[in-house]
Amino acid sequence: MNNMSALAKKLGKRIRELRKKQDSTSEKFAQENGISVGYFCDIENGKRLPTLEMLEKIAKALGVPLRELF
Repeated sequence: MNNMSALAKKLGKRIRELRKKQDSTSEKFAQENGISVGYFCDIENGKRLPTLEMLEKIAKALGVPLRELF
């Protein structure tokens, strides 16, 4: 596994943990925050590495500073 895919998996796992603390499903979270459900699921599953802009949007929606995602 290369560094990028390892990072994507770790990041996705952390985002999922924070989202579940809000008691939200991935579909509900994505829809409420204007993110494609498929794209958001790919992020949580470590299949895609989001852009910095998307990371900022997710962090804001989760109510955490960007650094909390890592």
